[in-house]
Amino acid sequence: MKYLNMNEFKNVNIFRTGIPNFMLAKYMTGKSYLNPIKLVGRSMMLANVTFSPGSRTFWHVHRSTKGGGQILICTAGEGWYQEEGKDPVSLVPGMVVNIPTDLLHWHGAKRDSWFSHIAVEIGGENVKNEFVRPVTKEEYNHLIETEQAVKVEGTTAFDRDNVFGKGLPNDRFAQYFTGNSYLNPMFKPEKGKPFVANVTFEPGCRNHWHIHKSSAGGGQVLVCTAGEGWYQREGKKAKSLKPGDTIYIPAGIKHWHGAEKNTWFSHLSIEVPGENSSNEWLEPVSDEVYNKL
Repeated sequence: MKYLNMNEFKNVNIFRTGIPNFMLAKYMTGKSYLNPIKLVGRSMMLANVTFSPGSRTFWHVHRSTKGGGQILICTAGEGWYQEEGKDPVSLVPGMVVNIPTDLLHWHGAKRDSWFSHIAVEIGGENVKNEFVRPVTKEEYNHLIETEQAVKVEGTTAFDRDNVFGKGLPNDRFAQYFTGNSYLNPMFKPEKGKPFVANVTFEPGCRNHWHIHKSSAGGGQVLVCTAGEGWYQREGKKAKSLKPGDTIYIPAGIKHWHGAEKNTWFSHLSIEVPGENSSNEWLEPVSDEVYNKL
């Protein structure tokens, strides 16, 4: 959905507008805003980037001798993404763009709408951004508007909010869950790239206590997008989760997460790149522990 009114847009921009993007303003046409979300060591950085109508980045390339690249998670309004030599892609909430290194591209808002995406900057060796030139008025004004609707899987209010899609029953990991969950990968797994999937929990569903293990790096980031849920780290009070919340779970931490008992819940799961990474699944979260929340 398009938003020309800034105040109306702020109501749906759940990861928040932030402050004027002074740091990168010279590489932008128009006004943009930046809200840093999480810095995960040298492995990953997440920030919500908001573009005013007509605002866009310059054509640019993400460079790295190892790792690197960027993932865009579209969360509010409508925008554009274009790679050199290819047709532009209309962006709406629920879309995820996987941008490799050494690819010339740009992204930004449509001329008649505000637009926000979470930018996931992937760490690596000798990482830098090479800004080449502005997207000219001629290039931008010749973009052909295409009808791109937000995909909705179902008819409930939660289905409408769950823009990243419920996906299929999470059969592969069902043995590690109490209740029913669903998994919708955002793109195919790639070596050295974070795996991103939308995980949806039925009311009362939660995963078992578990630990993300890695000899270097690793861990997980949860980006909460719909419904309400819980996250608990061993020895700490459970934290209530709502859309717009993000949780960084370092490697080696025993924890669990899932839905509240009376509501569905979805979060994007972003696996932090690491070496020799694995998950150690432990005991279920007992009804006694869960029902006291």
